Amino acid sequence: MICIELNKQTKGRHMVDVEFSVNNDKQILTARCPEKSSTAIHVKKSPGGYKFFEVHVEKGKVPKELSGKYTSLLRAKDAIHRYFNKLTPTKAVKREAFGKDFEERKKRNATESNTKGS
Repeated sequence: MICIELNKQTKGRHMVDVEFSVNNDKQILTARCPEKSSTAIHVKKSPGGYKFFEVHVEKGKVPKELSGKYTSLLRAKDAIHRYFNKLTPTKAVKREAFGKDFEERKKRNATESNTKGS
């Protein structure tokens, strides 16, 4: 069974959209926050048959705020919420947003110059 939910958690004046996907059969949690990071965070059962869960990332190293072991998926989910609320947008996210804005400005300027030329 796979569950997908979108959570908005507020802290101060910041509102962060975090998408969680939970697979209860395999006991895996996947979190994505496109506003802050382009990399997904996965929470999986620790190897060795113990009841603990560990955080894994697709690219790079696990952030020190999320490193360690959690006793449940819910505790790991809460830690990921706190992490994304404190995180500043990564360079990749900023670059992508700047690229989109640049393309929109380019299109807008092209249409404005066409209408002025008529």
